[in-house]
Amino acid sequence: MGFNRYSIQTVIRVVLIFLTLLVLVYFLPKPNRLVTSVFFGVLAIGQVISLIIYVNRINRDLARFLIELRENDTSELYFPEKLEKNFKNLKYSIQQISDEIKKTRIEKLGQQQYLSYIIENISDGLISFNDDGIVKLINASAKKLLQIKFLNSIWDLDKIQEGLAKNLVMSSPGQHKLIKVIAGGMPYDFLFRISEIKIEGQVLKIVTFQDLKRELEEKESSSWKKLIRVLTHEMMNSLTPITTLSVAVRRILKNDKKLKISKELIDEDISDIYKNNQAIEQRSKGLLKFINQYRQIAKVPELNKEEVNIESFLQNIKQLFSETIKEKTIKFQVTVKPKGLIFQFDTKLIEQVIINLIKNSIEALEGTDAKEIFLEVSKEEEYNLIKIIDNGSGIKDEIKEDIFVPFFTTKKQGSGIGLSLSKEIMQKHNGDIYFETTIEETVFSLRFN
Repeated sequence: MGFNRYSIQTVIRVVLIFLTLLVLVYFLPKPNRLVTSVFFGVLAIGQVISLIIYVNRINRDLARFLIELRENDTSELYFPEKLEKNFKNLKYSIQQISDEIKKTRIEKLGQQQYLSYIIENISDGLISFNDDGIVKLINASAKKLLQIKFLNSIWDLDKIQEGLAKNLVMSSPGQHKLIKVIAGGMPYDFLFRISEIKIEGQVLKIVTFQDLKRELEEKESSSWKKLIRVLTHEMMNSLTPITTLSVAVRRILKNDKKLKISKELIDEDISDIYKNNQAIEQRSKGLLKFINQYRQIAKVPELNKEEVNIESFLQNIKQLFSETIKEKTIKFQVTVKPKGLIFQFDTKLIEQVIINLIKNSIEALEGTDAKEIFLEVSKEEEYNLIKIIDNGSGIKDEIKEDIFVPFFTTKKQGSGIGLSLSKEIMQKHNGDIYFETTIEETVFSLRFN
């Protein structure tokens, strides 16, 4: 690779300085050559100064260009003509750097827009402020919940409610606070969550909050709608045929808007009336059974807790299914860690929950080659856990949200009360029931706090 123009000019200038100094050294010892020596000495100094000016000018041009490159938009790159003459390959390298900077800026802008879209569209309110209380960010939900148009300082929250700003500023990261706030003349129960983040040496406090009462009301309303939908469906299934059969009986007994006398009824009419009445009776009994099942969910008995060796308890439940396990060739295993673990619960109710879950697992294993059911018990730091695991077909996405809704079922002979009753029993124990499912495995977990 040959020298570029800058290198050649620099070398030439250095060589000229070197030659001038040689001449100066040659004439200095000679008598009567004072004027010549002074001339070459001044010439050498001038050449050194010229070299310094040349190098500094190039450095200034390059520094100015790089500063503009850093601060300005890189979509259009203007490379100084003098630099291009002196550095033939530099423009290409700078252009590559410029393209990378442009790409990075576009990606950063896209990420900022994406993040801004998420922040503006989440239902929770979000406020971010620095140590001076200056608000750096507030989303639309926060403005709507607090019923304000803007917020420049976190201390302006005291205009909404005295002491609210101080409460948030003095809160530590990770804290949750339930604060009653009067906004727009209406009382709200806001659940505030506090966190901190450090960006470029500046600490920002992030406050997210939601209207707890509204959230609970929305979930309650959603649950009621699901329950009413199922109740309506079941009742319509019973009442529609009852109504239809009643109309059929009335048509048999009436003739030209008058009731028939017994002599006018033929054997076929009497047979139809009997069959229709029998069907009405059966459907009415079905409706009564459905109502009794609803009462069963609504009135879970009071708990009778006792200490239970969980391994023995689960082994006894396993024994109940011993014949089914053999018949269907199911690998059924109970694992308890640590050994000798003691739970405290109502044995009859929890037995009912686990039996129901095992029955569901056995049904889910239909069509599976290597059938497996595992009961795994573990002790965590703050709770105990029982897992019922099967490798069946799993739970379909479209019914995941409804499986705990009373009377919801996908089974032809199912009542739809098993899982909803199980959830009610676990809530009575201050625990919870939840599930995870894939096409390969379904896990129902019973958590005892």
